[in-house]
Amino acid sequence: MRMRGFSRNTILACSMFLCIACGTARADQQSVIVTVNDQPITSYDIEQRLRLWQILGSSKQNPTRKQALQSLIDDVIKISEAKKNKVEAPVEMVNGHLARMAKGMQTDMNGLAAKLKKQGVSINALKQYATAQLSFNRLLVALYKVNVSVDPAEVDKAMQKISTDPRLKPVTVYQIMEIVLPVEKSDPSMQQQLLYARAVEAETIKQRFKGCGNPRAATEGVYNTVIKKPMEVDASKIPPQLKQVLDKAGPGRLVGPSLQGDGVQLIALCGRKNFAPPPPSRQAIESMLENKKFEGFEQRYMRDFRRTAFIDYKDPSYSQ
Repeated sequence: MRMRGFSRNTILACSMFLCIACGTARADQQSVIVTVNDQPITSYDIEQRLRLWQILGSSKQNPTRKQALQSLIDDVIKISEAKKNKVEAPVEMVNGHLARMAKGMQTDMNGLAAKLKKQGVSINALKQYATAQLSFNRLLVALYKVNVSVDPAEVDKAMQKISTDPRLKPVTVYQIMEIVLPVEKSDPSMQQQLLYARAVEAETIKQRFKGCGNPRAATEGVYNTVIKKPMEVDASKIPPQLKQVLDKAGPGRLVGPSLQGDGVQLIALCGRKNFAPPPPSRQAIESMLENKKFEGFEQRYMRDFRRTAFIDYKDPSYSQ
């Protein structure tokens, strides 16, 4: 079964203020929300779990702080029960699990820690998460002899269903670049003249344009032009008339000019490509089905473990 990780006085005054502010921030972060079997869970822990879910792609839609807190409470209970029954996941198992996760992201443990840190998450937050899951899996196997197995026919059925998922169908993606010539607001008669003048400049840019690789060369000498970064757009989301014009012009050519807000716009088709999301492997589908079954056992037994756990809410608003 698979396991699922300026003057001196002024400077002094400013320094004192910053110290007080930092201290207040730390106090807010470390304020204890609840203790579970005498282990504290803080506001900082909740923030870490929410960020970790975002990175890992949580199935929860817009998860709340209460949901994150409940998940942390469950983790403390899982580890506590595993310790009580002497089946807590050893450090080597947790590190091995995280190493495999890092390898899947084409990095190592140091790289994984750096990626998490860049997004404001401590590697310890991930370690606790993994320790709880692995320990609880071992607990269910040891205590309740839970053995999740998936019939090959179930995998075949799931693969057939996934193969017809419209999200896996190939899509055509257009890479588009936009050049805008802004026009300052003026009285209506002057505005028309300014727009006309900018349209003439746009035509000059259009004639000079030799491709998306060096758009600056085409706009050289033209005052106040905005070259936006190329973006990839699903072809089915492009207005039909614009798509037709882009297709007719072909890659590396500008189309327009056209009015866009308070300016004149040119659009270039830089290229097209077909993109088909890779279907999940049979092993991935099998693991998904195993996890789904295992979650059923987890929910069943966690109800009993929560009843016997000592949970003391320091912030009553989270207990509602």
